[in-house]
Amino acid sequence: MRAEHFSKDTHYRKPFGAVRKGTSVLLRFRFCAENDSPDIGPEECDCRLMLRREAVKDKEYFEISPRSLRQCGEGIYEAEYVIESGILSEPGVYFYSAECGSADTARDEYQITVYDEGLSVPEWFLNAVIYQIFPDRFYRAEDDRVQYKENSFLYASWDDKPYYIKNSAGEIERWEFFGGNLKGVSEKLDYVSYLGADTIYLNPVFEARSNHRYDTADYMRIDGMLGGYGAFREMSDTAKSKNIRIILDGVFNHTGRHSIYFTEKKEWYTFKEDGTYDCWWGVEDLPAVNKKSEDFMDFIARSDSSVIKKWTAEGVSGWRLDVADELSDTFIKEIRKAAESARRDSVIIGEVWEDASNKISYGERKMYFTDRELHTHTNYLFRNAVVSFLEGSASSRQASRVFEDIRENYPTQNFFAQVNMTGSHDVERLMSVMLRIAKGDRRLARDLVKCFTLIQFTSPGVPLIYYGDETCMEGGTDPDNRRTYPWGHEDRDMIEWFSSLAHLRRGEHGLVKGDVYYPDCGDDNIFALVRTPYNEGAPYYITVCDRFCRGKEIIEKNINKIVSGIENFHKKSYIITKNAGDYAALAILK
Repeated sequence: MRAEHFSKDTHYRKPFGAVRKGTSVLLRFRFCAENDSPDIGPEECDCRLMLRREAVKDKEYFEISPRSLRQCGEGIYEAEYVIESGILSEPGVYFYSAECGSADTARDEYQITVYDEGLSVPEWFLNAVIYQIFPDRFYRAEDDRVQYKENSFLYASWDDKPYYIKNSAGEIERWEFFGGNLKGVSEKLDYVSYLGADTIYLNPVFEARSNHRYDTADYMRIDGMLGGYGAFREMSDTAKSKNIRIILDGVFNHTGRHSIYFTEKKEWYTFKEDGTYDCWWGVEDLPAVNKKSEDFMDFIARSDSSVIKKWTAEGVSGWRLDVADELSDTFIKEIRKAAESARRDSVIIGEVWEDASNKISYGERKMYFTDRELHTHTNYLFRNAVVSFLEGSASSRQASRVFEDIRENYPTQNFFAQVNMTGSHDVERLMSVMLRIAKGDRRLARDLVKCFTLIQFTSPGVPLIYYGDETCMEGGTDPDNRRTYPWGHEDRDMIEWFSSLAHLRRGEHGLVKGDVYYPDCGDDNIFALVRTPYNEGAPYYITVCDRFCRGKEIIEKNINKIVSGIENFHKKSYIITKNAGDYAALAILK
C-alpha cells in the first residue's frame, strides 16, 4: 500500500501548521494499493499512525489507530486519525508517518511544531526594519574619547579595502582598524531614519582585541576605540530621541584569549592535561566557555548585575545571540528571562542558519520556538532560496517549497518575526552575488538587487539591511564583506529604492501580518507571492519575479492571471507600484 498525505492541505491536516500545546490535530491519509498488490478489504487494511516527540534529549513514541477507515475508490482507503490534546500536551517537535502492513515499509515523515502557552513576539519588532552596522566600518567621527589600541594600525585611507595580516601559521599577527566609532553612528542616525529603518543591530561593541570584536575581553566595558561608555550613552540617547531602537550582539559561546576572564576565571573554560583548551572551531584566539558553569550563567544572565540586565537597563531593546546553536536551551531561556525582566518588550534573535523549528545541535533537538527561548532567528534560508532562484540553481517551485515549509513549521508569531536579510558580515555581499549572476553587467545587477529586495520587503518577516547593501557595495567573503561605507560616493537611486520599500512596509499592516501564499504560474522561471488582506477592505499585494528578465509584459501577464484567480473579489483592478527593471513588479489589488 502507498500512503498519500498532503500536510499543507486542511483536508489532510487540521489545523494547519504549528499548534499550541494541548491542541488536538485531525489527520487523514489515503492508502492506495500498488499495481501489483491484490485488492484488499477495509478489515485487511492495517493502517497505523506512528508519532514521535523530540525535545532536547527526550524522545517519546506513540502509535495511534484510525478513528475511521472508508473506501473511496477501488483499492483506495482513507484513514482518519485524531492526535488527542493529551498527547500534544508538552512542547516539542512531533514527527508523524503512516504505516500500513509491514513495519519495514518506507514512509515519509511530517512535522508538527507544538509550542508552549503564552509565547509571543513584541509588536514593535514585527513592524521593524533593521539596519545592521559593523561599527569599525560605518563612519569615523572626530571624538576625543576614542582610545587607540596597542600593536595595531589604522588605515590611512577610509576607502582602502580590508586586509588581514597573518603569520606563517595563518593567525592574525596585527589587527587593523578603519576607526569607525559610536559617535559616527550617532551622527548618521538621520540617514538611518531616512532609509526607513527604526532599529539598529550593532555587531559587537564590548572591549576586545580585534576589529570584529567577537573575541570579547570585557563584557562590562564598551570598547575604547569606539569611544567607550560615554559614546555609547550618547548614541543610545540620540537614537531614543529619534525613535530608533538598539540591538546588541551577545557573544556568549566564547571570549577572547586576551580577555580578563581567561586569566581570572579559569573555571569558566575547559583545559586539557597538555595545557590546551576547547575553543570555537579550533580558533585558539576564541576559547570556548563552559556553558554549564553556574558562575558563568549567573554572570551573563541570572545575577542582578548580569551582563544582559545591565545593558538592557541601559536602553538596549534586544540581543542577537552569536552561534546560538552552541548555547544550551537552558542558557538561552535564562538570557530571555533576564532581558524581559529588565525590559518587558525585549527581543532575542538567534544566529541560526537552518530551519529553526527543528534544529538539531550536538545531538539535541533545540526548543528555540517551542519554549521561551528565541523570538526569531537570522533567516539565511530566505536569502539562500531567493538567490538560488535568481541564479537558476533552484526553480520557482523549489523556492516556494522552502517558504511553504517555513510557514508550516514555524509558530505564527515566529513566522512573522523571521529576520530576512540582504546579507551579513558572514556572507558575500548581495551586489557581488548579483554581478556574478548578471555576468558583470552592473545595470542588470542593480535591477537584480531591486528584485531581491522587492521579494524581501513583501515577504512575511522583518527586513534587515546590512550596511552598504542599500548603495550596492561589493565584497566577497570575510574580510571583503566588511568594507567601509562609501560616504560621498553613494548610489542615491538605490538608497531611494530601499527607503521607499521600507516606508511602504511600515505603513501597511498587510505586509506585516497578512497571510501569504505562493501561486504556481506554470513556469519554473516565474516566482510569485501574494499577501492577503489583514483587515477587511485592505488590499492584496502581489509580487511577481521573472528571473529571465523577459520584459514587463511577461510580468503583467502573470499578475493578471493571479488577480483573475482571486475569489470573492468583484473589482479586479490593480496598480503596479514598483518595478525592478524587467525582473519584477509589485501590484496592489484594491
